[in-house]
Amino acid sequence: MDYNQLIEILLSENVYENLKKNETEIFSLIPEFKVCKGFDQKNSWHVYDVYEHILHVVSGVEANRILRIVALFHDTGKPLAFKLDADGIGHFFGHWEHSADIFSSYAAKFNLTATEIKLIDRLIFYHDVNIDKMTDDDIFKMINEIGADYITYLFAIKRADLLAQASQFHGLLSNIQKQEERILSMIK
Repeated sequence: MDYNQLIEILLSENVYENLKKNETEIFSLIPEFKVCKGFDQKNSWHVYDVYEHILHVVSGVEANRILRIVALFHDTGKPLAFKLDADGIGHFFGHWEHSADIFSSYAAKFNLTATEIKLIDRLIFYHDVNIDKMTDDDIFKMINEIGADYITYLFAIKRADLLAQASQFHGLLSNIQKQEERILSMIK
């Protein structure tokens, strides 16, 4: 398998099944995914190991090359950031930085433009940010880094990410919608 074949799989209709069917080859191509398989997140937000969560997020976004690559790499850094607290709960502070670094190490192999690489990197970096806690200046910085034309991609990833977590948190989709509306109104 090569990176062009991986893109074909990512854009396929049955992406979840096709990723599972080809996981051995994908693990050879990008070994960080093998580390994610079976990695228990030890957190009530998560019903899947890191790998299964990633596959659900990939299948939860439209068949768009940028979105599917972002979804594929968005949590690959979790095993590197994992910390267990005194209560036995897993946390992944800064995993987005590790995930962006992992993507960066493979970016050139995906035949992407420099603009696409930057966009994917920034979407991975910001996918888990709590926008409600950001200042307007931080939000404008994020918009500038992602680009106003692609800010909706961030919310597509955020929605798919939330829907690939425990169902008791799916009610937070309305919060993501409000955040998106707020940011879109700031862009106009």
